[in-house]
Amino acid sequence: MVKKLLILSALASCFCQEIFTEYLIESQDTIDVFSYQIPQGYDDGTAHPLLVAFHQWGGNENSTYSTTFDEEANARGWIFMSPYGGSGNNYNHQGAQEMVRKEILWLVDHYAVDLDRIYMVGGSMGGAAGMIYANNHLNPDQPMVAAAASGSGILDCEQRASEMDGNNSMIEWFGGNWDEVPFEYHRNSAIYFADSTQSMHYNLQYTPIYLDFGVSETHRIHAEEMYETLLGYNENMWIDTDPTGSHGFSVMDEQHVCDWLSEFTLLSDPPSVHLNLDEPGRGYFFEAINQINITDFISIDGYKTDNGLIINEYENSDSLALHILNNSLSDYLLEVNININKLGITGSAMLNENTQIDSIYVTTIDGVELSYTVEDNIIWLENYGLPPYELPMYGNFILNIEMSVSSDGDINEDGSCNIQDIILIISHIIGSAFLSDDQAALADMNDDGAIDIMDIIMVINVIIEG
Repeated sequence: MVKKLLILSALASCFCQEIFTEYLIESQDTIDVFSYQIPQGYDDGTAHPLLVAFHQWGGNENSTYSTTFDEEANARGWIFMSPYGGSGNNYNHQGAQEMVRKEILWLVDHYAVDLDRIYMVGGSMGGAAGMIYANNHLNPDQPMVAAAASGSGILDCEQRASEMDGNNSMIEWFGGNWDEVPFEYHRNSAIYFADSTQSMHYNLQYTPIYLDFGVSETHRIHAEEMYETLLGYNENMWIDTDPTGSHGFSVMDEQHVCDWLSEFTLLSDPPSVHLNLDEPGRGYFFEAINQINITDFISIDGYKTDNGLIINEYENSDSLALHILNNSLSDYLLEVNININKLGITGSAMLNENTQIDSIYVTTIDGVELSYTVEDNIIWLENYGLPPYELPMYGNFILNIEMSVSSDGDINEDGSCNIQDIILIISHIIGSAFLSDDQAALADMNDDGAIDIMDIIMVINVIIEG
């Protein structure tokens, strides 16, 4: 089958897929190019999974079409994307990852992408790209990886460079040799075998991983070691026990890979997390605001209870925000078992411009009330320590935060109150489709705790008066 790559136009026929080229432009400069394919059965009213394929060393945005991953995506109704990544010899460095993030967001803006089913696959140089991206992108408000597959991937960059007695491409993109800028090698690796405290593999706990290597590859042992390291920690892993092929994409059975990937959807709100963050930012329901040592990881360990949160570890940062305020909190028990200089409470409700905080009441377990300030949509609690009440934050606290949501009738938050908002409320009332928590709060127009005909009448009045 011959496939022609078109710029800003599609080649459409019953014998081939639609393939496009697009450019990532910033400040009028083209910084990257990526190609993508829209499946023949594309429906703008349906969210489609996205398969991102990373090329091998020396390749480009067109190289991955030599595999059958694009055909597999087309047959499954998946959108397919192949990024260049800024260079034919990059090793998934921070700049390349940022390009990929922006390219995914471009697709999200232009097509119906299922954000809960973004899959990543790569061969050789790009083999570990999905895992590396997953390690570095744990913010549920941004694109995250639902599952990743690797063919002959370079899992531990420092180990690989050491085995080669240096690697020019890694030196170029990481800014030096592994013994000169070790943190850059660790933050751009799926795992660092020599020192687990300097490894980001902890972040892969909830990312399903597919590991494949050729039958004769000496580096297969790296995949086996990673598999053994994560066994029992990550519950969704696959490794080829009957390898074929030589290296890179050639070792992968595309149909089997896509069958395996399709089993998974993104887990964006897990019950517990153990994280090594390479820079300040959000990891699931935790957000590190600052970083004390920029060449060391921010370590976070904590888990949710039935009505609370326990924090056991927080290192290399002085301010931590908890993304738990999606609804009002009642007798929410916060257990802080590590000194934290500054602790804040936030969540989706704080970002909703219709949310009004009616009351905030935070006490220690023995009834001492804490004061607070609200800044940048975060409720910062007054520093508190166990008797004699010295800084920083430490101990058990009870949170009671009451909120209400004012509504202008725009239930689906598309910018206007219209018939679609009425349909949403009716569907919710009759049980054919249910509103999300945020939508339900907006739909309760009269704030009486129930969604009923009175709320429909109030929405109609808003439409008439508007």
